[in-house]
Amino acid sequence: MKTKLSIIALFISLMFFGQDSLKIKSSFITVNPQNKKIRNTDGLNVGILDDYKKQRINGVNFQVNPISLLYPLIPQAISVPTEEKSTITVNGLHLSTGGMMDGKKLNGVGISMYHHSRTTNGLSVNFFNNTSGILNGVHISGFANSSEKGIGLNMAFLGNNSNDFKGMQISMFNQSGKLRGVQIGIVNKTKNLRGLQFGLWNVNEKRKFPIINWNFKSEKNKS
Repeated sequence: MKTKLSIIALFISLMFFGQDSLKIKSSFITVNPQNKKIRNTDGLNVGILDDYKKQRINGVNFQVNPISLLYPLIPQAISVPTEEKSTITVNGLHLSTGGMMDGKKLNGVGISMYHHSRTTNGLSVNFFNNTSGILNGVHISGFANSSEKGIGLNMAFLGNNSNDFKGMQISMFNQSGKLRGVQIGIVNKTKNLRGLQFGLWNVNEKRKFPIINWNFKSEKNKS
C-alpha cells in the first residue's frame, strides 16, 4: 500500500508542481502564459497566443491564437528570429491555430497557420508560410517556404526560396542560391545548380531554357 501511495504521490507531483520550489524547472502539464518559475514541459503544454519564456517542450504543444487571421495584414515579411529573440523549443508535436513567431527549434511535427523558427527538423504543414534558418525534412506551405539552408522536400503554392538547398523544391516559383537536386515549377531560378529543373522557364548559371534544364558539372571540374 505504501508503495502504491508513493507512486501516486510522485505522479501528482509531476503534474501539479510546487510553485514555491525554485528547484523545479519542468512539469508534466504546463499552461502559457505561465509563472516565470516554470521553464520546461515534459508532457503537455497548452497556450494562448505566442507567449513563451525561453521554454523547452518535450511532448505536445497545443496553442490557440485568436488573432491569427490578422497575420496576412502584417505590412512586411517576418524574418528568421535572432538568437536573442528566439524563445521556444519543441521536441514532439506542435499544433496551433496561429504559430511560432519566435521559435528556436522544432524537432518533430508541426501543423499551424504560420511558422518562424531558427531551426525546423521533421514535418511541417502551414497554411501561410514557413520561414526557418535551417529547414530539414518535408515542409508544405500554402504560400511559401523560405530558408537559409535546407535538406529534403519543400512544397508550396506560390514559392520556395533557399540560399542553399539539397533535395526537391515544388512550387509555382522556385529560387535558390545553391541547389543540389530538382526544381519543379512554372519558373525555376538557381545561381549554382547541380541537378535538374522542370518548368516553363528555367534559369541556372549555364543556360536559360524552357521545359527542362540541367547542370551536372561539378565545381572542381568546371573549366
